[in-house]
Amino acid sequence: MRPILIVVVLEALLSQLVRPLFLTSEGYVATVLAINSVLLMFYLLRQAETTPLFLIFVTAFLIRLTLMLVDLELFRLPPHSGDDTEAFHLEGLLIYTDPTMFNEVVRGSYSKFLGIFYLAFGPERMLAQYFNVILGVVSIVILSKTLLLLKLPMHYVLIATGVFAFFAQGLLLSPILLRDQLVALGIVYTLYYMVRWTLDKSVASLTFAYLGYLISTMFHSGLAIGILVLLIYFSFYNHETQRMDFEASKVQRLLVQVVIVGFIVYSFQDVLFAKFTHVSENGQLFSGMSYDRGGSAYLNGLSVTGPSDMVLYAPLRMIYFLFSPFPWQWSSVMNIAIFFADAAFYLLLAVLTLMHLKYLKQHSLGSVLLFMLILFIVNAVIFGLGTGNVGTAIRHRYKLFPMLLIAYTSIHYIRYQVLHHFEEVEKRAE
Repeated sequence: MRPILIVVVLEALLSQLVRPLFLTSEGYVATVLAINSVLLMFYLLRQAETTPLFLIFVTAFLIRLTLMLVDLELFRLPPHSGDDTEAFHLEGLLIYTDPTMFNEVVRGSYSKFLGIFYLAFGPERMLAQYFNVILGVVSIVILSKTLLLLKLPMHYVLIATGVFAFFAQGLLLSPILLRDQLVALGIVYTLYYMVRWTLDKSVASLTFAYLGYLISTMFHSGLAIGILVLLIYFSFYNHETQRMDFEASKVQRLLVQVVIVGFIVYSFQDVLFAKFTHVSENGQLFSGMSYDRGGSAYLNGLSVTGPSDMVLYAPLRMIYFLFSPFPWQWSSVMNIAIFFADAAFYLLLAVLTLMHLKYLKQHSLGSVLLFMLILFIVNAVIFGLGTGNVGTAIRHRYKLFPMLLIAYTSIHYIRYQVLHHFEEVEKRAE
């Protein structure tokens, strides 16, 4: 990601000088797209371990680029591109035309991000969506690197990377003007650096893991609870035994991280917890957990009025959040398509992961994989409480998909290894 960030910063500086030289904005945009597409190809070539992996990266990029053009030139991509994307764009333009409105926009961090982006590159929506496309492809690259760090065979890496690269929600969310791809990229980086830290115990890996997660939280406050999961893992993991070690000597490490991370969170609480601040100020915390608006709403009438209801209904709301629309909810062809193209993946991976969870202790990196699953479950509970319709659910659970995908792929591999070894021993005994 570092080369891409350097290029983005340089282009932002140069665009202030170069953009006025173009006769039309279309020529400027086309030139930027062409140059960056070539640079991206070089980046992907350098990042790919094998030719098949490079082909996955490139194909994923081209499909997303095509869908971006469809969304901009033909029709808004269903089901996510619509009111929200237009509102983000308009607020970004508002900041571009009047930077003093930076703190006045009502849609939070992503509108402000777009405002800064437009100030740097001009009010070109296509460039903002193209940036999302690049982030989507980078997230695929980082996921593949995480799988390689886990010492999975290349054919496992190719399959899991292919699933993530061509997963329906990734293809639909990356090319449009929403914050979801920024959030997903931060999550993928967090998972990568969790594994890196488990292997190298470096302060840099620890820092980047927290940074990735805080960036994701900045664009969606619902992820904030996951910071506690990271604090526990990074404080109590023992590199010598490769296991969690909840001994008193580790408390000092916990306190140091709590002070540092707590200071950062406190300093940026208005950004990290913007959504929660808004709902608490307006007395909407529990009513937000009874949200059932929209044609694809589920659990209608299930009212959350206090903490006891939260605890009582959390498992059910999490299940609906992760796996809806269930067959009894199917009321249109779209519902059926969403189930088989999206929900079925979560259902299958979750069931298989639970069935084979016992094999996790056989993996040398089992602790980090376990905490990926804990991070997945904790966030699924929080998002489940705050989500009440299928359309919103499929957007938010995509952010958590890499956690489940990486954990399941690793469990599947270690299970195969254990069973294969057992069969080999039986043959030798005979």
